Amino acid sequence: MAYSDNPRKIYGKVEVIYADEELSRDITTEESGNSEISHPTEVYHLPSVPTVKACTMDGNATMDGSFQMMDDSVLCGWWSGKLSDNNGVFADKPYIELKFTNRPIIYWKVIGDSKLNQYPMDFTVDYKRNGVVVKTEKIEGNTDLECVLEPRIADITSVRLTIAKWSIPNACAKILRFYERLYEIYEGNALQSFEVGEELCSVEGNYNINSDTMTVSIYNEGRKFDKGYLRTLMLLDRKLLPFIGVDNNGKVEYTALGTFYSDEWSIEQDSQWVKCSATDRLMRLQAKMYIGFPLTYYATLYEIAEDILQKTGHSSDEYIISDMLKDIVVDLAFLPKMAAWDALQEIANAGLCKIFVDRQNRICINNEDDVAAVSPIVIHPGNAFGYTSNVSLTEFANSISVEYSDVSVSDDVIDVTDTEVRLDAGQSVDMTIDYTSEISDASAVTNNASVRITNFQSGVNSCTCTVTNTSAIQQTGIITVSGYAIEIKSRKITKRDEESIEYYGVAEYSHPASELVQSHEHAEYIATVLLKKMQAGQGSITATWRGNPELEIGLAYDCIDRFGEKQRLLCEYSKFSYDGGLKQETRGRKI
Repeated sequence: MAYSDNPRKIYGKVEVIYADEELSRDITTEESGNSEISHPTEVYHLPSVPTVKACTMDGNATMDGSFQMMDDSVLCGWWSGKLSDNNGVFADKPYIELKFTNRPIIYWKVIGDSKLNQYPMDFTVDYKRNGVVVKTEKIEGNTDLECVLEPRIADITSVRLTIAKWSIPNACAKILRFYERLYEIYEGNALQSFEVGEELCSVEGNYNINSDTMTVSIYNEGRKFDKGYLRTLMLLDRKLLPFIGVDNNGKVEYTALGTFYSDEWSIEQDSQWVKCSATDRLMRLQAKMYIGFPLTYYATLYEIAEDILQKTGHSSDEYIISDMLKDIVVDLAFLPKMAAWDALQEIANAGLCKIFVDRQNRICINNEDDVAAVSPIVIHPGNAFGYTSNVSLTEFANSISVEYSDVSVSDDVIDVTDTEVRLDAGQSVDMTIDYTSEISDASAVTNNASVRITNFQSGVNSCTCTVTNTSAIQQTGIITVSGYAIEIKSRKITKRDEESIEYYGVAEYSHPASELVQSHEHAEYIATVLLKKMQAGQGSITATWRGNPELEIGLAYDCIDRFGEKQRLLCEYSKFSYDGGLKQETRGRKI
């Protein structure tokens, strides 16, 4: 069966992750001991496969070319500090214990080293509540590399693995995973309905940052959400993954619709259904502060965008930035301290970008000149319920104004803060200091030799640093930050379509200003793109249709109206509504 079949059977499911390695930032570990190279915190992070087939000096490695030497850069999990005897038995049983916030445990995994084919044979797992063992599972004669336990127990604050016998003699314990995320899947009668909205840009087609949303209604079986084992996990920031599926030869094949994080739970005592609303990871950036981009000569928008994402805790596999931004160079690039969301909006304004989260949970920064892939999906009168063409007043303009900044650095050195700090003997504190003016080449000093500044990182209007009292008595010091004053003059260009003005009169549009636009050429490029795009006034087309989750935002697709006219559109927005069947609302802009 395909999504285009009529009739068809549509399946929906929502996976709710209440605790995993991303959400559980409170986990700590305690071990009986460690080998020289051992990474106990890796036991609750994915992947659970070692980087190398480790060469060891315990007699279990050979010179056949398959073993590799280790260093601290490898992923190896926890390696205990003691070796087993000739029978694999530990005289002094090694253990590792994970401690965390109160949570239920449904499943728990113990995984050994798959490349060395080593694993625990005899071991116990103790589940504790505030330090008291409330359940113990004892395993003897295990022969599996991966052992899955099902304790199904609530209100646990720590779990300890104690190993009595190892699968290989004269070897230390090697545990790659001792953890399992806490999740439940809601489908069938446990899932009443859900809606998912994904958006590339606003309805006006502006260049901006957009956060996707979802809502879901799930069954409160046994009152587990307000009286049962999930009651302590009705928190913000739980992870929700919605799916739409169709039967293919007896097997349901699901399409993921993204990753969302809960921002509201509604649990009514007189209802069997729990409602949850959630947003994608971009919304978190409104609460994350970006220290700013220090004044840098000839930086690209790509470098600045990457700096924003990396300084707000994103790894390189969590974002995709258009290569087109490598060609946009800012002569004297800088950004002041601001919310990370606002910093990305500066990138969108200066680079004509649309910023969104894709279904792989990656932050995407797309440039206007990026070529959209074409989807084979066609919306036509045979699968559409409604069709609306819309042109708003903000989508037509024949006179475009763009501001740009003339930035220079003064020869004058100015002081931008005199901050007093009082520290006890040996005390060290991390500080964020705001400036009274924007500067470049910042430096920081104190008037007290016993008050030392380290880890100094400065933007143009704030800095972070560590301040330490190196003496044995309380000290007071004044931190002075100084640098060269940054001077900014605003200028503006206007680009007009005189022929259009003669016919229709003047319709003006002013592009949002950004201090990352610093040349007449850059401003003219923006104005030219906008004038070409907005003088047509073609607007967008919204269709309500049977739906297919394989049509993602950012893809081009064909849409045929009831009169047989076909247009190629860029998918800017889709809302999926599932209640046992599927309906989709899709908005596309004419290409």
